[in-house]
Amino acid sequence: MKKTSPELLKYMIDGIKFVCQKYKRRSPGSQSERDAQDYFKKELSEFADEVYSEDFTLHPHAFMGFIFYSAIFSLIGVACYWLSPVSSVLPVLGTVLTLLAVLMFLFEFLFYGEFVDFLFPKRVSRNVFATRKPSGEVKRRIIFGGHTDASPEWTFSLHGGLPALAAVIGGSIIGMFIIFGSNIAIFVKSLMSDAVVLEGFWKVLGIVNICTIPFIIAIMFFINWRVIVDGANDNLSANYISMAVMKEMAENDFRFENTEVCCLLSGSEEAGLRGAKAFAKKHRQEMLDVETVFISLDTMREIKEFRINTIGCTGTVHSDEAVGDLLHEAGMNCGVDIPRSELYPGAVDADGFTKYGLRACGFTGVSHDPQTYYHTREDSWDNISPECLELSLDICREAARLYDENGGIKKYDDARK
Repeated sequence: MKKTSPELLKYMIDGIKFVCQKYKRRSPGSQSERDAQDYFKKELSEFADEVYSEDFTLHPHAFMGFIFYSAIFSLIGVACYWLSPVSSVLPVLGTVLTLLAVLMFLFEFLFYGEFVDFLFPKRVSRNVFATRKPSGEVKRRIIFGGHTDASPEWTFSLHGGLPALAAVIGGSIIGMFIIFGSNIAIFVKSLMSDAVVLEGFWKVLGIVNICTIPFIIAIMFFINWRVIVDGANDNLSANYISMAVMKEMAENDFRFENTEVCCLLSGSEEAGLRGAKAFAKKHRQEMLDVETVFISLDTMREIKEFRINTIGCTGTVHSDEAVGDLLHEAGMNCGVDIPRSELYPGAVDADGFTKYGLRACGFTGVSHDPQTYYHTREDSWDNISPECLELSLDICREAARLYDENGGIKKYDDARK
């Protein structure tokens, strides 16, 4: 099995360091993100046949910015519940506001939709796409990719790790639904009686509402917007692995006969897969006309945590299992048995393709027990894993070889019948 050369590994390591130092604060839709994409476009032009960038608009603060407003509406819901005996309007107000809080959570986070995006400032982000053509007719296409943007810091990932994250996220979500349910109940009660009296069960329910307040307040500080992490692992690691696939082919003057190899460096993944979704929407038909599979890489840091991601968007999206099988075989040929990922709150760019009916799966290398570097200032160039970069590239190279050798994805489809 062919291995990654020391020179190519150095290229990836040095590149990650350079981008971290040169293009800081690459938040979704920022000028720094766009400047980094321009740099990658120039870099790719040295070893790709075609490279182009595409701008798209988005509202980057909506994906995580809704959290603050959901929390405020939930807190107002607690007040409306307790003050419901004062005015018949308050149960209505509490129900409406807490319903909005729940809907924002469901459609912005759970389904990665664009429910309240229009309420937030608009920005311009960018995707970069590069192609290395086959020597003959294009019969199939494989895309490797990662996202260029970096996340604002997660306060409780830095301070407390999994216990803090689980307590704050879990407690606030449960609390939001409790407050929502309480307001519906008191609204129905107000319709069925002339006066609302909070006694017995209703008083106990109100006390439960009060007990959720610490979690609701804590979630308001979940994001530290003042700190944009360097994103060395999440996700410059994936960018450079994807580019290295094409760079190695160019340096060896190698082309598949009928398989096109591509690289997608998406923008604004941290804003809810906006770049991948924009690209998939615009190019859907051409990726259906020629068989296309997309393997998106994300946070390639820990070999022991390699996962094939086919359950995405917190379980609401199911990506292509056959593409996962291709990746699994490539891993086995490189000496690692990559398991499927379990259900996890979050998503990868492959899920953006899946939403448009395209064949994709994710490839990740990060623990589900988030380490202190995950979405924090510790995600720096001196905290990467050269061994993980090397093996990830080996697996991607092997996946491309298998995909071409097998004549596409049919072998894996047939095996699942």
